[in-house]
Amino acid sequence: MNRKKRVIILGGGYGGIKTLETLANNENIEVTMIDKNRYHYLQTESYNLVALNSSLDDIIIPLDSLVKGIDKNFCFIQDEVFKVDTHRVTCKEGEYFFDYLIIAVGVKTLLPSIFKNDHLFEVKNLSNALHLKQSFEDTIVKHLKKEKKNTNIVVIGGGSSGVEIAAEMQNYLLKSNLAQEIQISLIADAFLSELDEHSRKKALQTLQNSGIRILQKMVQKVEANSLHLEDELIEFDFGVVAIGLEVSEFIKNLGFEKEKNLLKVDEYLRVDEHIFAIGDCAFLKDKTGEPLPQTAQTAEQSGVIAAKNILRTIKQKPLIKANIKIYGLAIALGGKFAIATASFVKVDGILGYLGKKAIEQFYKIPLKLKS
Repeated sequence: MNRKKRVIILGGGYGGIKTLETLANNENIEVTMIDKNRYHYLQTESYNLVALNSSLDDIIIPLDSLVKGIDKNFCFIQDEVFKVDTHRVTCKEGEYFFDYLIIAVGVKTLLPSIFKNDHLFEVKNLSNALHLKQSFEDTIVKHLKKEKKNTNIVVIGGGSSGVEIAAEMQNYLLKSNLAQEIQISLIADAFLSELDEHSRKKALQTLQNSGIRILQKMVQKVEANSLHLEDELIEFDFGVVAIGLEVSEFIKNLGFEKEKNLLKVDEYLRVDEHIFAIGDCAFLKDKTGEPLPQTAQTAEQSGVIAAKNILRTIKQKPLIKANIKIYGLAIALGGKFAIATASFVKVDGILGYLGKKAIEQFYKIPLKLKS
C-alpha cells in the first residue's frame, strides 16, 4: 500500500489558505501548514481596525481551528522556518519532511532606515497595526477630554493601504467632530497608481473634500517628531508608513533563483521539481509576461494553481499553466464611499462601498464558519 504524499505549506496568509481549501478532501495526501503566527491576519481590512471600526476578532482567524475546519485530517504547526532542503524544512522547533512544498510566506513592509521611528507604524504586521490603533484611540480620548488641542497624523504612502487608513481615520474624526483639531496629512510622490487617471483624480478629490491634506512630495528625513520634505517641515504626533513591500530574510537566504528579489517561478509556479512558490513572495506574471501586483487575489489564484499542480503531479497528469488575472479592485475612501473597478465597469460612492464590503464578507464569513 502506497503511503500518503506529504505536503507542507509555509505560511497561513491568503495564498496559503486558498491552497489548503483546494487540497481538502483528498485521501492520498497529508497536509501540514506551518506559520510562526497562530492566526490568519485579514490585512486587507486593517484600515478598519486602525480607524476603530472593528475589533481584533474581526480581522484575525485562529489557524489551528481553521486548518482543522477546512479538513479534519490537516495539521497546523506554529513554528518559524529558516531553511529549506530538497525534501525537508528546518524550523526553530524541529524538522519536517515533505514530498511537495508550497512557499507562501508573503512579504513585509518596506521600511527604509529613515522611517525607523518610535512614532511611525506599518500595518502589514499585526502588532504594529495594534500599536497604531492604540495611538489613534489615545489621541481621540485626549481630545474628547480636552487634554490636547491639536494633533498631526501623517500617512506616508500613496497606495491603497495608505489611502484607506487615512480615509477611515478622517471619517472617524468627522463623525466625532474632531476634524478641526486633528489634521491628517497623506504624503507621497504618487497616489493610487493602480487606478486609471479619472478614478485617481476622483479619489484624491474625495480625500481632499473630507479634510485630508494631500502632499505630493517625498520625505527627505525624519527627526524625532518632524518630517523633512523637499521644501517643508511637518511636525507630527504619530503616523503610518505604507510605501512598499520587501521580502523577508528567509526568502533572501533561499538558494532558489530570484527575480527582483522575489522567488522566480516557472509557468507552473515551481521553483524546483517538488517546490512551488505563491503569493507575494513569488514573482508572478500574467500570460503576457507582465508582472502582477502583490494582492490577495493574485495570492489566492496562485495558491489554487499550485495545489492543483501538486494533485496532478501525484496522479501523473499534465500540469496546468498559471493564468493569473486581476479581476478588479476596490478602495475605501471613508465612510460609505469607495471606488470599485472591474473590467470595464467602474462604480463609486455607496455602490463602490457595497461592492468592497461584499468582497470582504464573501471571503471572511466562510472562514469564520470553519474556524
